[in-house]
Amino acid sequence: MFRAFFTTFLLAFTAPAFAEQGSGFPQIVGTWHGTYLVGFAKSNPNHAKGLQKTEMELEITKLDGNLITATNRWRRIGDTDWIVEEAMGTFSLDDPTRFVLAEAGISGDDVSAGIFNGVYLDDVIMVTYAGPGTGVAFAAQLVKKEDK
Repeated sequence: MFRAFFTTFLLAFTAPAFAEQGSGFPQIVGTWHGTYLVGFAKSNPNHAKGLQKTEMELEITKLDGNLITATNRWRRIGDTDWIVEEAMGTFSLDDPTRFVLAEAGISGDDVSAGIFNGVYLDDVIMVTYAGPGTGVAFAAQLVKKEDK
């Protein structure tokens, strides 16, 4: 009986903290960086530019259970200004290494809305992106930036 009481007492103090931190899901809060090639559909105004090498920083700012809050910053290699897009997402309930983010553009001339399908594996985030409204697609491998 003492063991059951102690376990209940311990859970009363630890469960809320785990829920706020994304209990049971990878702790991916931080900034992730990578480069990739992006392609454009013929109807996209950037299609004539061909494949473009691009870099991105995916900043995971918050985990609430399975919910993910993020900011995506990206730019073409050689550009100085970042395009900024906000995203909300969720980890898969049947595979806690997989997640999806729905993105909406908030700054810049070249913003889009699209879906990231991601997986966290061996301290790397791998994402595929599809922007169906603008005909944009890419895949990227992201590594966590060191805190300074």
